[in-house]
Amino acid sequence: MTIAPELPKALDMIQVLVHNNVICSMGHSTANIDQAEAGVNAGATFITHLFNAMQPFHHRDPGIVGILSSTKIKRKCYYGIIADGLHTHPAALRIAHRTNAQCAVLVTDAMAAMGLGDGSHCIGSQSVTVTGKKAVISRTDTLAGSVVTMNSCVENFMRNSGCTLVEAVNCATKHPAELLKCSDLYGTLDFGTAADFVIIDSDVNVLATFIGGDCVYKSTNFVGFLD
Repeated sequence: MTIAPELPKALDMIQVLVHNNVICSMGHSTANIDQAEAGVNAGATFITHLFNAMQPFHHRDPGIVGILSSTKIKRKCYYGIIADGLHTHPAALRIAHRTNAQCAVLVTDAMAAMGLGDGSHCIGSQSVTVTGKKAVISRTDTLAGSVVTMNSCVENFMRNSGCTLVEAVNCATKHPAELLKCSDLYGTLDFGTAADFVIIDSDVNVLATFIGGDCVYKSTNFVGFLD
């Protein structure tokens, strides 16, 4: 659940959520750095789509963004980042990655129009126009989620941050599993974990998808041991 830590009684709410095993995130917020640190120390362990829908970074008060390098928080705080090439500038991706690579979690922010192509679509009752990889509220320039896929986010993050493919994949698998406290079953291919995985090429195109060890998708471009 995402909550703005500066709101009245927000810190109490964070503690209640954590006590009831709800992962608490900070976002859609105008919090300053002190309020953000208080949110983490109350139990928040995630930042919702870093840089978006929050106070912009300022050198005197970095706001929620400052959590990435804070020395005043008691626990690890992961952060989501939308690497679709639109929501977050490549320079911002690099700043985040080089500041705190171990807590990066790739998110698509994708809405229901993903994969449906250009045209008019809806998020609930709201009309959205999709052109290429960009989705905006119709007749405005306001971004309305995204239509990017996770493998595209991995490729964008790797290319723009300068990290390795392994590091980028970890941001889409290992790190979110750690955040959600299910890394004993998901996020890696360690012995005893779920056999859920994808086979990709060097450009991060998905060649095959397995769930529970069964192949549920195979690209026509894939020639391998499944044939």
